[in-house]
Amino acid sequence: MLLPRPDRLWLAALLLLPLLPQAAPLPEHEYDQRLYISAGESPDYRKRFLDDETETNGVVRYEPRYHWRSDHTEWHRWDAEIRAKLLVAAGRPSSLQTDDNARIREDEHYGELRDAWIRRRLLFSQPALSLALGRQTYKDEQGLLWDLPAESLNLAWQASQWRGGLVVGEQLSAWRTDDPDLDPRDESIRRVLASLGQQWLPGHWWDLRVHYQDDNSGSQADRPEDVLDVRDFTGYWAGLRLQGEGGSGPRIGYTLNALFQEGDSQWYGISGTGNRLLDEDRVQGYLWLAELYGRVDKGRWRPAFGVRLASTDRPESHRDGYFQSRVQSNRRPGVADLSTGVLGDLLDYEMHNLAFFAAWYRQQLWPRAELEVLAGALQRRDATLAVRSPIRNPLVPGEEALGSVVNVALGWRSFPLAITERRQMQLSTRLSYSAFDMGDAYQRGEQIHQVLLVIAGRW
Repeated sequence: MLLPRPDRLWLAALLLLPLLPQAAPLPEHEYDQRLYISAGESPDYRKRFLDDETETNGVVRYEPRYHWRSDHTEWHRWDAEIRAKLLVAAGRPSSLQTDDNARIREDEHYGELRDAWIRRRLLFSQPALSLALGRQTYKDEQGLLWDLPAESLNLAWQASQWRGGLVVGEQLSAWRTDDPDLDPRDESIRRVLASLGQQWLPGHWWDLRVHYQDDNSGSQADRPEDVLDVRDFTGYWAGLRLQGEGGSGPRIGYTLNALFQEGDSQWYGISGTGNRLLDEDRVQGYLWLAELYGRVDKGRWRPAFGVRLASTDRPESHRDGYFQSRVQSNRRPGVADLSTGVLGDLLDYEMHNLAFFAAWYRQQLWPRAELEVLAGALQRRDATLAVRSPIRNPLVPGEEALGSVVNVALGWRSFPLAITERRQMQLSTRLSYSAFDMGDAYQRGEQIHQVLLVIAGRW
């Protein structure tokens, strides 16, 4: 039997090369935009005891984005992105409603530069490595460790079974048209965000994550009236995240976050000569958050059921224990999801001296339309210490039960609609009703509620 000569093999390969499937070229210039419109009736948090009073509010948010690549192949070495935000608010929307960590002022409107960065891909000729510089937005799942934009250097590693990143940066400006100056509580805080993860089984990941901050914002005020930041924290949040899903029939999924916090807090006050250091404390605390769910993907209804629970440590004082900074949140990935927060669209408690349990059920009503019902309860870990939320109803010493919450959401997503050969439009809408029945821990137990309609589009 005669074997083909090597030169004939090379010739055959060259002749067959044009017949092999080729990856579609990527556009060097890409532009898209998002529009969010929300309207609702929410509690008037400015009033003491609330008395079931609500106020109407609305938000229009427009986000154009431009992305550039150095060439049209998948192996381009450079790319860059600019993303802006234009926001017009009527009334006083909540942070959950606007997908923004900062508190939205009443009848606010502004333009903001959200992202502006340039990235070197294929770093050291490695497809998994990239290095980006500029203003970038970071958000982990549910915003537990980071949920912020920052001027930063971002080294990212994304392989098939490993992922990781190292971010070093600081917020230098608000980049807003109404007021570019940072909030005094956000100035002079240097941050390091680090993560390392592995897919140890198909569909199952572990991730180690660290958020370190060096906070000198409270000592930067030149005049007593500028002292709005009463606390500086220099330390870290670190922990493990486990996430996975498997099963051939019913799908079983889980998520577990276990975080530990440690550092030094400095407390500032105002004296006749300016601000002065009042006290310094060593802070230690922990948080764990777990979710277990099952889902059936076959059939008409495709039902899913899950439980979600979380707890912080029991602090010894209001200055101790696990707490969240201004660049951390409890918000889920986006405003177009069925529920924006871990407890729905209404409650925005900080994870400090807090524990909660919730159960949820979701099913498909008709193609591309889903219904989700969530019910849960909250309590204080230490019944003598306060919890942090917008609700101004005073707390009763010795009572743990904060109350129960119900959130019902109906969501719909359209099929992608082709506008051009490369551009598609997709619309989604969500209608939710949330109610919170205050427990014995509040001096005057009232029931507050919220109705929210969100329409989101991307094209």
